[in-house]
Amino acid sequence: MKLRNLTLLLIIGLLQSLFSQSIDFQGKVTDSKTNQPISGAFVFINYSYSAYTNNHGLFLIQDIPQGKYEIKISHLGYKLYSGEVTIESSLKDFNITLESSLIELDEVIVSTSKTEDYIKNSPYSELLISAKEIESKPLQSFADIVKNQPGVSLLRDGVWGTEISIRGLNRENIVTLIDGSRILTATDIAARLSMVNLNDIERIEIIKGASSSIYGSGATGGIVNIITKSPSLYNTFSINGNVSAQYNSVNNLSSFNGLLYSGGSFWASKFAGSYRKADNIQTPLGELKNSQFEDYSFTGSLNVLPVTNQKLSVDYQLFKANDVGIPGASVFPNNADVRYPFEKRELISAGYEIQNISKMFYKLSAKYSYQFIARDVENIPHTVQMVPGSGSTPTRRVSVLKITPGADHKSNNILLQGNLLLADWNNLIIGMDYWDRKYEGHREKYQKIEVLDSTGQVVNTTNKVIGEKPLPNSTYSSLGVFAQDGMNLLKDKLDLNLGVRYDYINITGEKTFNPEYEIVNGNLNNNPTGQQIIWNDVKSNNSSFSSNLGLKYSLSPMINITFGFAYSFRSPSLEERFQFIDQGSLVRIGNPNLKPEEGKSADFGFRLYADNLKIITSIYYNYFNNLVSEVRGTFEGRNATFKTNIGEARIYGFDLSSEYNFINDYVFYTAFAYTKGDDVTSGGNLPEIPPLNGTVGIKFNLFDFANADVSSTLFAEQGDVASGELKTPGYAIFNFVLFSMPIDFTSVKIKVFAGVENLFDKSYRNHLSTTRGNLTIEPGRNIFTKLTMEF
Repeated sequence: MKLRNLTLLLIIGLLQSLFSQSIDFQGKVTDSKTNQPISGAFVFINYSYSAYTNNHGLFLIQDIPQGKYEIKISHLGYKLYSGEVTIESSLKDFNITLESSLIELDEVIVSTSKTEDYIKNSPYSELLISAKEIESKPLQSFADIVKNQPGVSLLRDGVWGTEISIRGLNRENIVTLIDGSRILTATDIAARLSMVNLNDIERIEIIKGASSSIYGSGATGGIVNIITKSPSLYNTFSINGNVSAQYNSVNNLSSFNGLLYSGGSFWASKFAGSYRKADNIQTPLGELKNSQFEDYSFTGSLNVLPVTNQKLSVDYQLFKANDVGIPGASVFPNNADVRYPFEKRELISAGYEIQNISKMFYKLSAKYSYQFIARDVENIPHTVQMVPGSGSTPTRRVSVLKITPGADHKSNNILLQGNLLLADWNNLIIGMDYWDRKYEGHREKYQKIEVLDSTGQVVNTTNKVIGEKPLPNSTYSSLGVFAQDGMNLLKDKLDLNLGVRYDYINITGEKTFNPEYEIVNGNLNNNPTGQQIIWNDVKSNNSSFSSNLGLKYSLSPMINITFGFAYSFRSPSLEERFQFIDQGSLVRIGNPNLKPEEGKSADFGFRLYADNLKIITSIYYNYFNNLVSEVRGTFEGRNATFKTNIGEARIYGFDLSSEYNFINDYVFYTAFAYTKGDDVTSGGNLPEIPPLNGTVGIKFNLFDFANADVSSTLFAEQGDVASGELKTPGYAIFNFVLFSMPIDFTSVKIKVFAGVENLFDKSYRNHLSTTRGNLTIEPGRNIFTKLTMEF
């Protein structure tokens, strides 16, 4: 009966969508001071009717019923506009000016809870980084965008290849999405965050803390949601876009980017491309060997409105990199030359959305995406081993010419979601999602074996290729159902968010031999001497229940307090279960018998919003059972690490950010974070925990034609280290950025950016780099320039 009623409701809603009267609501949003159009402003009427402004500040909301509505318009850097609008017929000249705000008041939209809402209303510890903020940075990698946010730290595997740490958790404990699709690849020196066109990002949303009830296994530490730029509808056919160029002196980085938007009243498209090439990084101590890179990308998006209140979206993303250096990592010999000769990420997705099915059932959406990531490594270790002769066995010289691991990662993502407005104060999200990852990998070691006579002369040479598998061919799949209920209670004083989720996870791994084969002087042998099974067939299942509770209470219009509680779950990854990494130095071994991690977390926050002051702070505590980590040991007489459940652990700390407009256009800002990680079972410290760190700075306007930002990044000494980690001294570096106001040339606007990073060429090392291996120094002084042109 319930299914029949739901089906009838859907049919009625679709008929209403097809035959309802069409009224269009159009307008323009501009800056009250400069009269310049504002791109990316969010125009919100209700959950069914909203839009973003395009490059010309124009917005279009179609097929809205007649009536009187409350309208809100928001954008980072501007005060929220709130008013009423009466729509009786098509409205084409609704023009609004927004007043700029030197203090970011968080009246902007995020979608991390699977529905769009203002970040100010969220009970969670969230961050939003906008395209405007990204535009002003001299970017080398994705982590450079977020590394100065409170509670977020850069974890360096290289210059091109970086990761991030959120409140002491990283890699497998953070779910990373691009437009809602997981980026699934190996997370050990895999550069998953590097295969994104940084200039095509509209915004980055980060939840700091457990989010498994929203996004499933892996989100015990948080989520990173990368949202790329999307085309907007126009009332008539229109074309606009932008191009940009950037130069960084620290590695002679040259970057070129372009975006082109076009569309009409029922379709919109976007095409974007990028190209970057960089030499080795210069440090205060000289050149950082093997840190060069070259990459390029292409993306395309098409939105079509086939009928009223329905939208079809198709997206394609391609990212390729060539000759990417990997400077220093513990699995490689010290003098090795290691690089990615080729990396590729390709994604295609299609989504369909139906709005206004009924007053209660306001949105139904479905999305499918397929992603392919190819990852190849070339390691030239420069190692030569002399094997002394004995008896009749002659002396041999064994040279390892190169080692070439590589893998293909294929993944599917499916999401089906319904949005229901049970009451004006109760917004319910229900849905199911499925994602999988298929891994197929290989590794070949190229050796030259020379037989020497008693005088040291070569009398015979053998060329050998040893075929291995760093992981068995394996699959990981997850099917989840979820519900998120957001309620606004006590006359807007209390926001309550409840979430529950159930996941069923299946893991398989094929029987794997080591070595898999040998090729000796061109002759293949599939059953070489010493071949043994390193992994048997594996089939494993996990199921999990996760939940969250979030509260935000308004003590006054300016002061909010928040409470967050979550139970999270993470099933160990394919790498943690099966890895066998041998690149000639440290050997790293997985464990197929790992238990799932379970976490309990609590977060208390305080928020103050005043006209000239903003303070956001959180105190958090996380407790984990079966936390997966690495312990040191030996494997066949060599140094090795083994994946293991270390038992119980806790991570706790605080983060704080503030902005203070103390006089005229001068804003003083700060961001600080402290994290402590304890191995409760052994009584030691957890690895890869960042030290106390922060940023202080001043932003100000120069003569109404430019803005300046002077800042210092501060890191305290990290002495609370795990076994095998190095202590890291504290340091401070200084930065300066200057960027112009838009220079208007009729139909073209130009903006110029320039600045200096590490102004005094300070020599220092990042604690979250030393834990990875031999990368013990950060980039030196970087003078950068950037030019953007919008048309």
